[in-house]
Amino acid sequence: MELHLFALWGIFLGLALIDTLAPGILGATAYLMLMKSEKKINRLSIFLLITQGSYFLLGIIFMLGIESVIDVFNQLKESLFVGTVLLVIGLVFIYLSFAWPKLTKNKGSNMYARIFQKIGSEWSVKAIIIAAIVVFFLEVTQALPYWGMLGLMTYNKLSLSVWLPTLAVYNMLMVLPSLLLLFWYKLYPEKTEKKLQKFKNRLMNSNAFLWVLGGAGGIFFHLGLRSILENLAQ
Repeated sequence: MELHLFALWGIFLGLALIDTLAPGILGATAYLMLMKSEKKINRLSIFLLITQGSYFLLGIIFMLGIESVIDVFNQLKESLFVGTVLLVIGLVFIYLSFAWPKLTKNKGSNMYARIFQKIGSEWSVKAIIIAAIVVFFLEVTQALPYWGMLGLMTYNKLSLSVWLPTLAVYNMLMVLPSLLLLFWYKLYPEKTEKKLQKFKNRLMNSNAFLWVLGGAGGIFFHLGLRSILENLAQ
């Protein structure tokens, strides 16, 4: 049975909130806003435009192939094997979201910290474009909530007039923390810089994507369990 549209939007909101934890975008926001340059806001706007524009374009490309993808989803839903695989993947992801800090202990800063540190404190437009592209390709592989949202829109056969604005709003919500930081910086620049420095140090030495991993695990677990129960009920 297809989910009601309002229920779908509720799920999309939850997935978007998980995606707001993308460490690359948040890290870049902190680095750019701590630059000693009058063009920092302009640089941040370019970065966010490229990353979210890439996500938006990817979503459109995915949704334009909606009919063929629906057939695949329907076939997968009827498979007990696929349901079991999804269930196992969900459990593994949930486990890793808790165990990963111990598995990677004492292995230095994360990949995003190394990228931003190599670029330095003064970012040219060229550096911004390169960083945005690199961060997009790194995070799109981890953006499982985003892929889950596209899959749900495809499975429920949403019309163009529904999925296109939904996709646009989802992408805006993904960068909401960055926009809020920018707004707060406009109001209290000195106080915000001190907070941003602490925030940047914590973020660049943490594994923020573990929240995404755990959330994605919960989604896969739910889909797998639902598929298994439906197959057993037949």
